[in-house]
This record gives sequence, C-alpha cells and structure tokens, in this order.
Amino acid sequence: MINENEQWTGIILAGGQSTRMGTHKALLELNGSTVLTHIVEAIRPAVSRIVVAAGPYEALYRATDKGANKAANRAMDHHEGLEFVQDQYPGKGPLAGLHAALAASHTAWNLVSACDMPLLQTSLFNGMKRLAAHYPASNAIVPRVEGRIHPLAGAYHRRILPELEQRLIHDQLRVVRWLEEIGCQYVETNELEQAGVQQSALQLSNMNTPEQLQHIRLHLQNSDGSSSGW
Repeated sequence: MINENEQWTGIILAGGQSTRMGTHKALLELNGSTVLTHIVEAIRPAVSRIVVAAGPYEALYRATDKGANKAANRAMDHHEGLEFVQDQYPGKGPLAGLHAALAASHTAWNLVSACDMPLLQTSLFNGMKRLAAHYPASNAIVPRVEGRIHPLAGAYHRRILPELEQRLIHDQLRVVRWLEEIGCQYVETNELEQAGVQQSALQLSNMNTPEQLQHIRLHLQNSDGSSSGW
C-alpha cells in the first residue's frame, strides 16, 4: 500500500520541438503567465520536488534575464527550486524525457505532466495519487477519458525505469504499446470523479497547434479563468 505521507516527485515533460505550434509551448503566455508556470503551480502542492525534462532547451528555460518574452521571464523567476534534466537518449520523443526525469527521481511514485495542458488543476494530480493508492501493484496509472488515452498526465512507478531504458535502446518508441506491456492501469472518467477529479476532459485538453491554443484562450476568456484554476 502507498503511505499517505509518502513523498512524490513531479515530472514536467518540456523537451519537445513544438513543430506544429511553431514556438515553445511551455513559454506561451495565457492569462498573464506561461503555461509552464501554471503547470508548476498546479503540480507543486501534490509533490515534494519537481523535475523538468527540458531536452536540449534547459538554457532557454533558465534564461530569465534574456529574450523578448517579458511575461515568460517574469514567470520563470517564480520557478526557484525546479530541477532541469537533459535526455540521455536525445531525439527519441517523450519516452526519453520520462526516462531522464525518472532517472533523476528519488521517489517510488511520480506524477507526470506534459507542458501542453494549461487547464490542469491540482485536483487531477491529487486524484492520480489516490488512484495509485487504489492500484498499488500497477506500474502506471493513466487517464482514459472519452476513449482517449492520456499517457503524459499519469502516475508512474520508478520500477519501470530498466524496461523503459531497453525500449529506448532498441528504438521501440510507441507510447501506448509500451503502456500495455508494462501493465498500465487505465482510469476512466467515473473513477477520476470518485477520486475528486472534476471536468477531467477539460483539464486534459492539450494544445499542439495555434488553433488549439486559440480555442483554449477563448475558453479562458469566456470563463474568466474560473473553471480552469487560473
């Protein structure tokens, strides 16, 4: 069983190239702060430490006194205590970022978030912890909402690290197939609600294109940020 006081590590995957967006998604501005800032603030209450898998962009994320995006720079000033890691297997996608962060983790269980889900709230992360306690023998707990799997918003046990490294070595990079092989526990909307996660589909909305970003901006505008936790 998972002890209620057991420490967790938060992992933010921010090393992607953002080719469809055309700019770094983590540093996009929404409601006066960056997406990375929001995810940090959402995950921080649920964890004792935050590791950012920055890929080749660590210098960019650390450059708070450089660049033209003043909002991003101000936001990064509030990221004291973040630890950045680079991929040990560069160019191999989100599994490489997850591997690098898990290798840096000192806790058994870890909460994972991609950097393109700006509507996430702390309730999602606390709910994933409750679900991990309900499925302690699982290697991973991942939401499956409206038929869609969200592997980059889950809870992962560090014991998956050796098998994950082997997949990277052999270029077996399909995330969903890997989840099936490690015995991932998928959790549906009803289980998420029972664990205290409301509006899970909305929280897990991601933005890979300028059109999706605009859709999220319109949602925040229409809701005054109240339903999103901003």
